[in-house]
Amino acid sequence: MVESTFDTIADFYATNVEELRMFANKLLNDTEEAKDVVQQCFVRLLCMKQAIIPDTLNALAHDMIRNSAISLLRRKATARRYYEAETANTPSTYDCLEARIAAKDLAQMAAQEISRLPERCRSIYEMSLYEGMKVGEIASALHIKYKYAEKQLGTARKTIRESLRNVV
Repeated sequence: MVESTFDTIADFYATNVEELRMFANKLLNDTEEAKDVVQQCFVRLLCMKQAIIPDTLNALAHDMIRNSAISLLRRKATARRYYEAETANTPSTYDCLEARIAAKDLAQMAAQEISRLPERCRSIYEMSLYEGMKVGEIASALHIKYKYAEKQLGTARKTIRESLRNVV
């Protein structure tokens, strides 16, 4: 008597389902997902219109299960990367509040250090920092030499940097 494709697949399923689930579980490390993958593969086998040879059914089933498991793992990895990227780009309220408080404290400390600078040094530094002026523009505005303005600005930057070094 000639067996139909359905009977061939049903017999193979009945005798090898546990071994195939273990194979899928080895790849996925999740028993429930392994059961789902094996079940989906057998449903796809039953829907195939091509004739299935009993001798190659074992290899075909293993290949289908392996490929389905790999696809599932890829989808999970993509979803995990997407989730991590989304959560990394949206800071928590606590982090945001903490950063704002730290920035405010840092700005206050910087303002204190700037106020401690000598008059000429402070005015040159403030023109550079707050007004965005270049050294040549500062020298022209204050009617001083370029090198003097450059030296005063460097001194101010160095002083502020050293005073805030332990804060940042």
